[in-house]
Amino acid sequence: MQPPIATVAPLPQVQGSYYQVQRGESLWGIAHDFGWDVHALAKINRLSNVRQVKVGQRLFIPPPPESNRFLWPARGTVGSAKETGGDAAAVRGLEIQAQEGALVRASRTGRVAVATRQLSGWGKTVLLDHGDGYVTVYARLNQLLVSPGMNVQQGNPVGQAGRAPLYFEIRYGTSLRDPLQLLP
Repeated sequence: MQPPIATVAPLPQVQGSYYQVQRGESLWGIAHDFGWDVHALAKINRLSNVRQVKVGQRLFIPPPPESNRFLWPARGTVGSAKETGGDAAAVRGLEIQAQEGALVRASRTGRVAVATRQLSGWGKTVLLDHGDGYVTVYARLNQLLVSPGMNVQQGNPVGQAGRAPLYFEIRYGTSLRDPLQLLP
């Protein structure tokens, strides 16, 4: 008779990732962009003083509490991409110059409608369908971290930023929306 096989309890899945503090950043700004209260993020990272984060310090950022609001997909220098048709230039989306290799996160929970390595003019691109008419676009990624059909929780990575600015867009149906009006 074979001896019984000992079962090993699985390790718990820890969701989230690390973020490295850049020059000029505050814990308040980081918490705000990732959908957290500054005191909650300080507690998660065992920080006794919310005003003292240091350049290069690594902070653990778990997925934010679930919400229907849009969150910033990445931190970095932000510029608007303009659509040049018509009388007045309309904001199409945002270009975010994130640190190369930084994680690009789902702005809201959704299902991956498209994850492609070569979308004409955009390169590696992910489209998330949020199930309520909204779709977010994450283009010019250096690396894809999701595949079509996957469900992605708000705040979880969809890709990594490259050298070129991340292009981020929010659409409702076929209409482009100004992300600056919908982001915190």
